[in-house]
Amino acid sequence: MLCFSKRKKKKKQKEINFQKKQKEINFQKNGSLLLEELIASSGGKYNPIRMFSSNEILQATNNFYWRNAICGGEFVWYKGTIENRTVLIKYYREEPCRPENFYRDIAVSSMMSSHKNVLKLLGCCLEFTRPVLVCEYPPENGALTHVVRNLGPVSAGIKPLPWNVRLKIAKEIADAVTYLHTEFPRTIIHRDLKLENIFLDENWSAKLSSFSLSIPIPEGDLGVTDMIIGTTAHIEPRYFITGFVTENVDVYRLGFVMLSLLTGKPETIFDNVHRGVSLPDYVEKVLEGILFNELIDPSMLNSADEDIPDHSRMQMEAFVELALRCVRFRPGEDVPHMIDVAKELKQIIKQT
Repeated sequence: MLCFSKRKKKKKQKEINFQKKQKEINFQKNGSLLLEELIASSGGKYNPIRMFSSNEILQATNNFYWRNAICGGEFVWYKGTIENRTVLIKYYREEPCRPENFYRDIAVSSMMSSHKNVLKLLGCCLEFTRPVLVCEYPPENGALTHVVRNLGPVSAGIKPLPWNVRLKIAKEIADAVTYLHTEFPRTIIHRDLKLENIFLDENWSAKLSSFSLSIPIPEGDLGVTDMIIGTTAHIEPRYFITGFVTENVDVYRLGFVMLSLLTGKPETIFDNVHRGVSLPDYVEKVLEGILFNELIDPSMLNSADEDIPDHSRMQMEAFVELALRCVRFRPGEDVPHMIDVAKELKQIIKQT
C-alpha cells in the first residue's frame, strides 16, 4: 500500500511538472509572437500589457464552464471574477484563419483601449495553447445583437432601445472606427464590424471589441491586398472581387449595422415574404412603397398606428439615407470616409 501511494504521488508530481513546463513553453511562444505583433501594429510604441496566470483564468471561468459563457462563435466570451472585479474573458475555441489573429486582437485592443467606445483590454494570459484576453465587463446590457433583435432571455430584463439611443450608438461606433483609421502610424481596418462585436454598458454606450481580423494599411498606400474574410453576402464588393482592403470595408459594414439599428432586423432576412433578401435591398423595397413606419423597428413605437414624431422622422430619414450611401457605392459618387460618416451622424443628432 505504501509503495502504491508513493507511485501515485510521483505520477501526480510528474503531471504537475509537465503542466508547468507546457505553460512555460506556451508563454515563451505566445509572448514572442505577441511582441512581434505589438511592434508591427504600433510602430514600436505600445503600453505594457498585464499578464494573468492560467490559474486565475481557470478559477474565474470555473474551468471554462459553459454556464459562464455569455456568447460565442469561433471564440467564447465568459463572465468571471478576478480580484473581486467582474471581467469578460475571451477564449478562442477554434483556430482562426491565421495564427497571428490571436496576437493582432491583443495588440490592437491594447492600442484602442484608451477610447471610451472600445471594450477596454485589462490584460491577457499566454499560458494556454491559444492566448486568452481579459477585458472590462460592461454591466448587464450585453452584446448589441441581443438588444437590437430582442434575442436576450426574458429574465435578463432587456428593454427595447429608443431611437435616440440607437442614433447615439451608431455615432459612437463611427467615432471608435474613425479613431482606428486615423490615430496610429498606419490606418487600421477593423474588417469585422457587426452587432455581435459591440457591447453596451450601463449607460447604453457602445463598446467596440474584437480586432482579430483587423489589418494595417502600409503607410502611403490606399489599401492592402489580403485574403477575403467574412460572410460572403456582407463583404464590401471591391474587397470581395479583388481582395483589396480599404477604409470602404468598414464603411460598408457600418452601413449594415446602422440599418439593423433602425429596423431591428438581421443582415439577411428570412421570413415568409423576404426569403434571403439582404437588409439594404429590403430597406429600399420598403421605401419604394413610401411605408416608412413599416421600416423602423416596431419596438420603438407604442403601437403600429403610432405616428413618428416629426423631429425623429427627420433624423431617421437622414440616417437611412446615410446608411444606404455606406452600402451602395454608386458610380460617380464619392464613398464617404468613416470620419465623414461620424460627422454626419453628429449633425443628425443635432436636428430638432
